[in-house]
Amino acid sequence: MSISISPQLQEDFQHHDGIFFPNDYEALSAVGQKQLWDKIGSTYYQTHKAEELGEAALRTIDYQQITGKIGGLWNRFPHDRHFETILEIGCGYGRASINLSKEKTLSCRQYYGIDISEPLLRRLIYFKQTYDFYPSAEFTLICDSAETLPLNDNSVDLIISNAVLMHIQTEKVEKLLLEAARVLKPGGAFVLNNSFHNRNCPGHILRNLSRKVFPLGANSIYLNQQTLDEVESLLDRAEIAKKCSKFVVEPNPHYVLLPEELGRFQVPFASEVNRRLKPPDAQKSIFAYSFNAYSAGVLVS
Repeated sequence: MSISISPQLQEDFQHHDGIFFPNDYEALSAVGQKQLWDKIGSTYYQTHKAEELGEAALRTIDYQQITGKIGGLWNRFPHDRHFETILEIGCGYGRASINLSKEKTLSCRQYYGIDISEPLLRRLIYFKQTYDFYPSAEFTLICDSAETLPLNDNSVDLIISNAVLMHIQTEKVEKLLLEAARVLKPGGAFVLNNSFHNRNCPGHILRNLSRKVFPLGANSIYLNQQTLDEVESLLDRAEIAKKCSKFVVEPNPHYVLLPEELGRFQVPFASEVNRRLKPPDAQKSIFAYSFNAYSAGVLVS
């Protein structure tokens, strides 16, 4: 069965060297956040070393030496699952998908990856050639912001995203979730790992205060924070539960009392304090660094 490409992708995008670019790509390239992520994408996770090593050398190295090993919800992803169509929001260089394909033998027939950073998408192509993740899939890569998805209604079986949504302004996250619900098939599934920074987390509260004192040291890639109730409300307004089984929002088991830096200053012993932090269940939604969200039934308990 052939893959249905949306009219928007056909009409509003141009395909060059394996990537779809919007017709107004010049305007997108003038946006500050894209410029920032293009810059980050040039060195992110030291993946620039991959080109220096070359494909032949990379094949002799464990891919996790380049990508790092992902954790969180992905540890609970079942083995040997197949979805006809996967959409990865903020796919970057494919880190999550490489790990899921290699570690969990996740497979699909059609993979859509969308990211605002062209350098990261170029590296995804390079890593696909090197590691051949999702080996039987057709790849469609889109260089654009994700709050408007150029895909057909009810066209995606699984939506995944790894540590992305906190990098997007809140109003755009709302649009993105509406779009995710639109393209998800009835009965589909989604997994948003480490996706929503926790506004109640003491580490974030202290870091937010420090950014007011040291604005030059502010991290401009983190653009929103929510409470657990606010994340549930975002998903409710997106009506994503109409497409899948009921969803779950839970604290990510990474708890933070102290930020590791305030402004440009390192906080002594912060990492050790945070590592030892084991809050009771009633306080996990306070100390969690972030929240996960996923459709019920897609993960192993």
